Amino acid sequence: MVENMAATGLHLVGTGAGSPLNMTVGGKEIASSCDYRFLEGYTSLLGENGENRLEKLVGAYEIIRRPEVENPERILELAKSNSVALLVVGDPMQATTHVDLLLRCKDEGIHTSVHHAVSAVDLVCAGLGLQSYRFGRQVSLTFPHGNHLPTSPLEFIAENRFLGLHTLVLLDLDPTGMGIEQPQPMTPPQAFEVMCRMVERLKDDPPPHLELENVSSARDLSRLKAVKWLLNEKIGDVHAVICSNLGSSNAQIKSGLLSKITENCVSGIHSIVITGELIGMEKDALEKLH
Repeated sequence: MVENMAATGLHLVGTGAGSPLNMTVGGKEIASSCDYRFLEGYTSLLGENGENRLEKLVGAYEIIRRPEVENPERILELAKSNSVALLVVGDPMQATTHVDLLLRCKDEGIHTSVHHAVSAVDLVCAGLGLQSYRFGRQVSLTFPHGNHLPTSPLEFIAENRFLGLHTLVLLDLDPTGMGIEQPQPMTPPQAFEVMCRMVERLKDDPPPHLELENVSSARDLSRLKAVKWLLNEKIGDVHAVICSNLGSSNAQIKSGLLSKITENCVSGIHSIVITGELIGMEKDALEKLH
């Protein structure tokens, strides 16, 4: 049961993915009764008209970016003598930054509570008809900066596909990497371009751990085989699903060859599922429900 008034301390409240209308009743009551409210505004976006909707639901709030979340002295000081809500798009425990915030509160003796909500990860598994236990490690695709282009996301995709597993690919929101400006979500064409560049990097200049002479374990050998297997394909010909604005009224799901479905997507927040082997009803779900 949710109390009518939030206790002194820090309350992490998920707004749900796609729209603040997906916030739980309990989360809404806690947030609206807090003395201070902050919206964490760098790990995701509320969606179209989301900020106005959120204010109508819980009251006025201040948007904070990465520096104030990672260096939360002001928030912690307020939470020592006031009730403070940190509103997080999706589920508040999906990001390690928020786990670290709870640990800091624990160290300083500050009361905390967590109010979960549906996340983009939840919506992908539930919304596509793919079985959650058939997903491998998820990866994040970041904007490249200069010549810095890590290939580890594509390596994990290769490993998952080698095992017949799906991969959820979360797309970056910040071209600057600083987390201080309004998020600018990576588009599906940009994501495809980054993956193509990773393929070229793996072919022309593979990292040392993918050199045969440096393989020292069965895990390393398995990854090497998986990457070579993927490189023998055209990345644009792998089957994928683009999930756009899930949880909102303008959600869109596109399934097909990666090079084809990245064209003409709606604007907003996107994630991509690189499918492994489709079994049981998974194939029918993608073909008939989307």
